Amino acid sequence: MPVTVAPVRDKNDLASFLRVPHRIYGRNHPQYVHPLLAQTKAFLDKGKNPFFRHADAELWLARDGRIPVGRIAAAVDRIANDYNQEQVGYFGFYEAPNDPEVALALLEAARAWIAGQGMAVMRGPGCFTTNHEYLGLLIQGHERRPAIGMPWQPPYYLSQLEAFGLRKIKDLFAREFAAPGGRPPERISRFAERIASRREFTIRTFRMDRFWDEVDIVRGLYFDAWKDNWGFVPMDEVEFRHSARDMKSMVDPGFLLIAEIAGKPIGFAMTTQDFNEALRPLGGALLPFGWLKFLVAKRRIRGARTMLLGVKPEHRQKGVDVALIHETIRYAATRGIHRGECSWILEDNTAMNRSLEKYGATVKCVYRILERSV
Repeated sequence: MPVTVAPVRDKNDLASFLRVPHRIYGRNHPQYVHPLLAQTKAFLDKGKNPFFRHADAELWLARDGRIPVGRIAAAVDRIANDYNQEQVGYFGFYEAPNDPEVALALLEAARAWIAGQGMAVMRGPGCFTTNHEYLGLLIQGHERRPAIGMPWQPPYYLSQLEAFGLRKIKDLFAREFAAPGGRPPERISRFAERIASRREFTIRTFRMDRFWDEVDIVRGLYFDAWKDNWGFVPMDEVEFRHSARDMKSMVDPGFLLIAEIAGKPIGFAMTTQDFNEALRPLGGALLPFGWLKFLVAKRRIRGARTMLLGVKPEHRQKGVDVALIHETIRYAATRGIHRGECSWILEDNTAMNRSLEKYGATVKCVYRILERSV
């Protein structure tokens, strides 16, 4: 029976869409970590996710007979296109077996929909823009388990996407530090000591009793620090707060740092424990006993991921970024965390890549964004 591709139209289709990775990877894949099903479902809920106030999206399932064998989604974000002066539709949530027929059918469904929205370019994979998790296609580092929020895909996905005419537009790096014994890399420590007596900025943690005020400060810093980066998409207060909502209960405030001069914010770093270490055994489900397993495993997490780090342009080249990293590593050691990842970083963000490389961060994984005309 030939493979068919059809849009997701009801809750049963959505349940099948969410479960496709279980068919591709099984429950206990050595590298792939299943995202929490409830979290992905909430992200795709157009009534709950404020992203869909300015974006349209469609989901598809590929079936072999009645058996779901693959999936894909596509979205058009009006704010992203207006800001970057583009006509781009993103595809994402792509999962397929090593079967050219299934891959072609899924990618063609997304391409046709993107073209039907009046777009000129199909770009991805991304779920759905640079503001969201699981961005890019893993092309280097398949032997490593990804950090929380970063994707893992099998090597044959690149061949499938390139066979469809998609070509590289940008690579993203995940760089990692090791801090054996809980000590920051020597070069970072030496630099921090050298500038300690003469630096004009201070670093503090989030004031959790004023959490939403702090989130608004970070939103402003995020815009100032990232606005000129490739693929940047501004987020309004509602959407930024929605993205930050889970941090209040899940993230250790010692990992939420703001750099200031005379009380005025100039930079920030946001780091989280690598919850993938605790999520991997759950297969994406917290019920019926997943919560207990998660809470037990959470105590043994030994990795972290710095998701965002930014400094206002006028305050760069002052060591603010390195000081934020040094403080993050130092604090992580007090929590038994001895390795960390900075991700993602644009391949052509020369200043950040050189700085991290200089202070001992090596490339752990490389992720690729591809595109083609529609």
